[in-house]
Amino acid sequence: MREGIPERIPQRVDYQRYTDQGVTLDGVISLQEAQKDLVRFNDSIIENTGDIKYQLVFDRDLLGNRIVTGEVAAEVILQCQRCMDNFKLDLNCHVSIAFVQNDFEQQQAEDFQYDIFWLKKKELFDPRVLIEDELLLALPQIPMHPESEIGQGCDVIVKFLDEDEVSKQDKASSNEDVEDRTGISQSEQNDEDNPFAILKQLKK
Repeated sequence: MREGIPERIPQRVDYQRYTDQGVTLDGVISLQEAQKDLVRFNDSIIENTGDIKYQLVFDRDLLGNRIVTGEVAAEVILQCQRCMDNFKLDLNCHVSIAFVQNDFEQQQAEDFQYDIFWLKKKELFDPRVLIEDELLLALPQIPMHPESEIGQGCDVIVKFLDEDEVSKQDKASSNEDVEDRTGISQSEQNDEDNPFAILKQLKK
């Protein structure tokens, strides 16, 4: 039976004792605490809009891996790199981590698709670091409005040319290339190809 700890998240955790006892941490990191303690996360976003919710379940699996599973959720404001306006994004992180001390434990944990968290045998750790790491991994590399919001939240208008417009643009571009290479405009080139162009020159 797991022990519930609803109070403020501890800053130092004995992961061996927690995984042996099946401890569950379930609560929130307040906006004020996050602004003060999650510096890397705050530097990566425009704004955090509220409390960060978490549930971390410490346990040992059938092979003896010391693990923590659960969920972390937050709502943040990012800057869209398409239109440069701000937008809200829900971060919902699924936690599935194994604590490891050596290469053998790492390989065994990776075989069962756990993420890896290295710790020394008697080392205490701050679970807020784990939460912050998960939130940072959940952030998009290039923040943009979701595709469903284009035309609503995103001001950038994507214009698709029809085939006639594409053909006209290609022809105009080709004419410019000819003029750049020869110094003769396409209309002048057409005149030279016309046999009656000689008569025009004689009249001059």
